[in-house]
Amino acid sequence: MFFRSTAFIGLVLASTLSYGQTYPASRSNTVKLDLTSQLLYSKSLVFSYERVLKTHQSMAFTAGYHTFPTLVDLGANVHVTDDNKRSGFVLGGEYRFYLAKENKYAAPHGVYLGPYVTYHRFANNRNVEVTNADGSISQAILDTKFNVLNIGVQLGYQFIINDRWSIDFAFIGPSTSYYSADLNLGGNFSADDLSEHHQEILQALADKFPFLKDLLEDNTVSASGKSSKWSFGYRYFFQVGYHFGRKRG
Repeated sequence: MFFRSTAFIGLVLASTLSYGQTYPASRSNTVKLDLTSQLLYSKSLVFSYERVLKTHQSMAFTAGYHTFPTLVDLGANVHVTDDNKRSGFVLGGEYRFYLAKENKYAAPHGVYLGPYVTYHRFANNRNVEVTNADGSISQAILDTKFNVLNIGVQLGYQFIINDRWSIDFAFIGPSTSYYSADLNLGGNFSADDLSEHHQEILQALADKFPFLKDLLEDNTVSASGKSSKWSFGYRYFFQVGYHFGRKRG
């Protein structure tokens, strides 16, 4: 679905640029809405603010919320009966170097390269039914918390249209990433059963959210429900925004 949506956005971008005109960016501020997160998560509203600091340099900050969608099953033996609470947020910062030799105009228009850091947190509280090995069914409360820290470098391009509108996308963004999970399945379970159920739940979530698969490779979830790992990550985004502020000379 994401790649079909990305292709559609690409067509919209090409159409927009063919009918609009790009001009030298002459303002210092741009506020942008992240469309990518709305494709990936159930509820999402993420904004970015970019400020030009020098002719070919800028700094940007990202903040917003996003949550996992409502799920019915978390594996063959764990059935969700009610989603009690869902929450999550993202925070990030980046520094951009707009490549003077590659760009006709000054920042924030053109090709950029620079470091970034992002932090994502997701939390859910669910009522679940767990089918035990003997066939009996237990009622339980499942708390899940996930944290993802990305530190990397990105390459992207931003268009400024009519000195007022922006289209910004990063197409290369490798990172070193830290993933952690904290699963708490409340109920009368043995340590072995808890470990097995936690592994099943994490596997089911990873099947729906591929970024969690890094927690499963050569890694197991303990009976306490904790798992963490450093791994390779990747960032990509598509944002549309408004360019504003007093014109620069």
